[in-house]
Amino acid sequence: MIKSGKYFEYQGCIHIHTSESDGTKSIDEVTEIASQVGLDFILISDHMTLDSRKAGKQRYYKDTLVLIGYEHNDVEDINHYLLFGTEDVLGAKLTPQEYVAEGARQGALGIIAHPDEIRPRQGRYPSYPWLAWDAVGFDAVEIWNQMSEWMENLSWINWGRMLFSPRKSLESPTARILSKWDSLNSEKNGKKIAGLGAIDVHAYPYRFGPFRITIFPYKVQFKSLRTHLLLPEEMSKDVAIAQKQIFDAVRDCRVFVSNCRWGDASRFEFGAHRGAEEVICGGSLDSFENTIMYTRTPDVAQIKLIGNGQKLAETFGNFLEYKPNSNGLYRIEVYKNGKGWIFSNHIRIGL
Repeated sequence: MIKSGKYFEYQGCIHIHTSESDGTKSIDEVTEIASQVGLDFILISDHMTLDSRKAGKQRYYKDTLVLIGYEHNDVEDINHYLLFGTEDVLGAKLTPQEYVAEGARQGALGIIAHPDEIRPRQGRYPSYPWLAWDAVGFDAVEIWNQMSEWMENLSWINWGRMLFSPRKSLESPTARILSKWDSLNSEKNGKKIAGLGAIDVHAYPYRFGPFRITIFPYKVQFKSLRTHLLLPEEMSKDVAIAQKQIFDAVRDCRVFVSNCRWGDASRFEFGAHRGAEEVICGGSLDSFENTIMYTRTPDVAQIKLIGNGQKLAETFGNFLEYKPNSNGLYRIEVYKNGKGWIFSNHIRIGL
């Protein structure tokens, strides 16, 4: 945790698998690694099981908060969905529309997993896209999923580099998913949909001749995509209260995503002020008139301001200021060496 302006900033990793399903380390081993690398929180989501939560593993491990949900999918093994806070695992035969709605009814946090997969559904490594966009009640979308991007870009030409340098292979969220995310937030119902980064870590073993390597070890992925939450008060040591704080921050879109391969993104700022009123990502102002938007990055980088899906301003440095001339949805993208570093959630102006 660090203090960033008026807010307390917490870094964590989302979408983690353990040996309870198809991961390769126990939850105790995973939480020890998360603590070693200094994560404030992790969200574990094994497939169709809450056994570790029932065993009392949802707790603080040293200074790392461990929240346990699960990953649901439909009968065709697509439309994967992370649920945190349900009473139990929902029925395996439910449609996506049904499990999204039931999760919302129970007050669970619902996150659409790796929606941007377009590789074939057939073969050794099939895709697991999200197609049920008419479902109602989800809170967030993974705009950047490390394992998903890796699988989408893997080829016979680049497989050696991809195996041995998984963090270097990360590029950025695709234009497809960013456009879809913008569209979801501009819909007339006015519901905020958070954009999150997810590692989808399994630590798969792989044999390369006589050698055995692990693709994406937990420690490596814990040092790549992170989700940063901005809280108005310090995170509680009471697990139930802390869980609510995290859920509230995601639902309010007080979130930004970073790839810490390109540097620590702590103290990144994206805000707007109009007179005495000031907001950060997730916030809203009544009108663009007399509004000033600003961004500060902790290092020099390429900063882009995106408004209503279009690039409005760009600079190379660590500060950008902009006076909007229309209402809309605004967010920030930051790049280093052409690779995505930081992606903010939206600020709403006049919406």
